[in-house]
Amino acid sequence: MSRGALIRAGGTAAIVGGILRAAASFAPSLGSDTERQLLYLVVDMFLLLGLLGFYELRSQDVGRTGALGFLLALFGLVVVRSSRVISGLDLYPVGAMAVAGGLIVLCGRAWSVKTLRVWVPAAFVVSTLVGLVGTVAGNSEGLFVVSGVFFGAAFAGLGREVWSAARRL
Repeated sequence: MSRGALIRAGGTAAIVGGILRAAASFAPSLGSDTERQLLYLVVDMFLLLGLLGFYELRSQDVGRTGALGFLLALFGLVVVRSSRVISGLDLYPVGAMAVAGGLIVLCGRAWSVKTLRVWVPAAFVVSTLVGLVGTVAGNSEGLFVVSGVFFGAAFAGLGREVWSAARRL
């Protein structure tokens, strides 16, 4: 399989992951806990593959700053997926902030070198700010839905950019 095909697959995964993440924002009250966790696992796998595809495409362009953002986002995904391993300790907020922060750094750097449209990192920033307000406000389910939809849209947009750029490889 060619590099271009692998990157396009990553772009497709990012689009699917973004759409599923936006849809999963409405899932906290649907299905059993096991079904929701399975959905979140599938979402995170698509996000991971999309992130890998984006970084493979743009690693040379984003430099060390982008690499730091990439590693922070990867770390965050691992923490989010392991948040239930240690009972009594909720690691999800730390992991979610690491993912969001890493994506903001990575995508912000990609935008600064003109390889990504500004709306993608801006949507990640809005998603993060809305999520923080929801956390501070406490029990603000509506804000978490809005945050998730912005995140999902930004990730799907990232995937579209990757897929589109990889067609030219």
